[in-house]
Amino acid sequence: MAEIIKSDFQDILKDDCEQYKVLAKRYLELKTEDAEEAYALMKDAWAAAQRWSEIQASARKIRDLSERNINLTDLKDFAYQRYRQLQLMHESSRVIWKQANDYLMWERKSR
Repeated sequence: MAEIIKSDFQDILKDDCEQYKVLAKRYLELKTEDAEEAYALMKDAWAAAQRWSEIQASARKIRDLSERNINLTDLKDFAYQRYRQLQLMHESSRVIWKQANDYLMWERKSR
């Protein structure tokens, strides 16, 4: 399984980074036939993506409140990358959910 590399920003955004890590693990373990988990992950990834969008928009405030010397551009880039990954998780989970759902519907009809 792929390993998630620790970032310097994980000390500042602990809860958000932990949530991202949990979602990434769920995504990596997602099976194509698991419609329920794909649906749950689709919703959770969407909500987390919105949070990372907020973080990106509030990067200056986060930097100003932090005791560490943070590069604003780096923080915005970090937040945007997390946002994009979560958007991709949301979209591909939605596709997996739809395909699994279609398969289940087809299977029920063919009985």
